[in-house]
Order: sequence, then C-alpha cells, then structure tokens
Amino acid sequence: MVKKYFLSICLNPVMQKTILLENLYENEVNRSKEYYFTASGKGANVSRVLSQLGENVILLTQAGGFHKDLFVCKLESDGVPCSWVESQSEIRFCYTLLNRAKHTTTEIVEEAESVGLEVENEIYMKYCELLHNCHTLIISGTKAAGFSKDIYPKMVFDAKKIGKKVILDIKGEDLINCLEYQPDIIKPNYDEFASTFFDDYSFRENKVNDNEHELLKSRMTEIYELHGSTTILTRGKFGAMFWDGRELVYIPAEQITPINTTGCGDAFTAGFGSAWKTSNIYVSIQNGMEMAKRNALLIKPGVIK
Repeated sequence: MVKKYFLSICLNPVMQKTILLENLYENEVNRSKEYYFTASGKGANVSRVLSQLGENVILLTQAGGFHKDLFVCKLESDGVPCSWVESQSEIRFCYTLLNRAKHTTTEIVEEAESVGLEVENEIYMKYCELLHNCHTLIISGTKAAGFSKDIYPKMVFDAKKIGKKVILDIKGEDLINCLEYQPDIIKPNYDEFASTFFDDYSFRENKVNDNEHELLKSRMTEIYELHGSTTILTRGKFGAMFWDGRELVYIPAEQITPINTTGCGDAFTAGFGSAWKTSNIYVSIQNGMEMAKRNALLIKPGVIK
C-alpha cells in the first residue's frame, strides 16, 4: 500500500547562497569565511521542513542548465524526494547576506529565465500522476516566466475535484485565479494580501488600526463565504492573524534575535500543514509559528534543525 504524502509544488526553483558576514559595508570589500549552498525556492523549503518533521512529501519542480545536477543532489542530500522535469533554462541564483553585527538579512534575487511550453506540459503530466496518492497539495511562490496563468488554477481544480486538501502560499493574479476552485487555506503574508486585494493600500505590518482591521475582516469574510477558504496572514515578528469564520484572530509571535529570516514563511507553511492533518486551525498556526522561529534561529534557509 502506497503511503499518502504531501505534494509540494515549486515552479520557481533557485540555488540559494547564504553568506555570513561580521558586518556589511557598502562600497567596500566584504570577506566571508562561512557560506552555504542550498537547493531552495519556496516549495523546496516547504518540502525540506516537512521532511525534517518526519512527513512523507514529494517535491515537483523543474531544473536545467549547468547547476541542475547540484540542485537535485542538494535536495537528495537533504532527504527531499523530488520529481523534476528538464527546463532547458539555467536555474537561477539568489544570495542571502547575513549581517551579524546588525542581525539583518539582505536578499539579492535573480529573476528566473523563461521556460518553454513543453515544460508546463511535462510538469502537468507528472502532477496528474502524483496527485492521486497525496493527501494535501501545497503550492508555494511565484512561477517562472513561460508558465501559463492557468497552471495553478488547473492544479487546484484537479485536487479539489478528488477531495484533496489544498494550501496556497501564493499572491496576486495567481491567488485570485485559484479562489473559484475553493482551496482550503490561503496563506500569503500580510503585505502580499494587501497588495493583492487592495489597489491603493498603505497597510503597516507592525500595527493594524481599526480601519485596516475592518477592511481585512471584510475581505477575509468575503473569501470565506464565497469560496470556503480560510485566510491566514503571517506578519513576521508581529505574529499571524486568521479568520475563523466568526472573527479576526490575532496570534502574537515570540520575540527572538533572528539569524536568518529567509524561508521562515515556508517553515510556517510546513509546520502548519503537518499539524493540520490532526489538529484545528489555531493549534496548526501555533505549530507553524514555532517552525518559523526555529528557521529564523539557524543559518541555512528552510530548515528547522
């Protein structure tokens, strides 16, 4: 009997280089004795944390170019089962600069090269093969140029049609186009939600005033009533909020001195998904926040140990 698993989608993979610096000076030579390569992208990070939590997970992604073997090898060494297709395009690099003196995380992000139509077709064929034996579909992050606007909605539709749970950590048009197919959970961060659903927004993550509270409550209620989707908004060090069907609930975060905040949202998604198999939303969010905290206290992104 095949064990059920999380099916994690990552259509914008990346090789992440994390560089630890005692301090970061502009217009100067900054030398580092400590740096790491990690197979990353939001879906890859989610998959790695799920694996570290002891969950069965399969990552579906694309890879290509000179560094594709390194990407796949890094996933394998992290214990992440991966089903991938050849993208015929170089996998992008991103760089995380950790400033020990100021406890800051600075990211330099390369835009992904475009993929061809055949890549989407092959990804979708593999998706259809993997979908039936999963219990939960998790789609995380943006997609590389070349993928159609239909790929995410099509995946959500297929999953819900056969009764799978669906968690979305996406934003903008991708998120809006998926809602009609009734994903169970949508989990953008606070800024992503505001920019997706409010054209002229000036919301501040650190403080939600009464007017913003009512606007958020109204939109989350609308999403819940129209699509049956529960909205969870992560707010970094300010915790999380969610709509429980009756009220907007705020959950504070434990205050820490972070080492690397890259991948914290992905660790949250994994922690939430793991707990949500057997627990309610509130408990699952608390578990997500605990995994995000663990990630923030480590150097590598998308890890909890």
